[in-house]
Amino acid sequence: MQTHFSRALRAYVSLSVGVTAAIAIFDPTRQHREAFEGGASLLTLGSLASMAFLLAIALAGALDVVINDLLPERFSIDSTHRHRHVVFMLMAIGQVALMWLMVKANPGEWPPVLARYVLDAAFAVGIAIAGVRDHYFRRVYG
Repeated sequence: MQTHFSRALRAYVSLSVGVTAAIAIFDPTRQHREAFEGGASLLTLGSLASMAFLLAIALAGALDVVINDLLPERFSIDSTHRHRHVVFMLMAIGQVALMWLMVKANPGEWPPVLARYVLDAAFAVGIAIAGVRDHYFRRVYG
């Protein structure tokens, strides 16, 4: 199956976002503690649920690379290939939400780690746009 973007870049973005979400969830000394602990348990629960969702989306992106790019053609799943842009756009939205939480928890401060989140989100958006463009031109222009 023809892919619309480098599988190495898609694998990197998926794994990077997945590691970020896993650190936010499982590391007790995480840098995200202040962002998650806003005093209300509902905020903490919502933050952890959103990071779990981001981790699941990142795993879906990594599995897409394995199934559609690394395994033989007979294992390829066409629907995941056609809708991969949704997965990467959700990754970008999740990264932006994480940045928002960290900035909201520390007003006036911009932690240096935000640069990595911006890059991951930008590459995820780029992959999503390339996927939509690729499928649109393939469908319209054959």
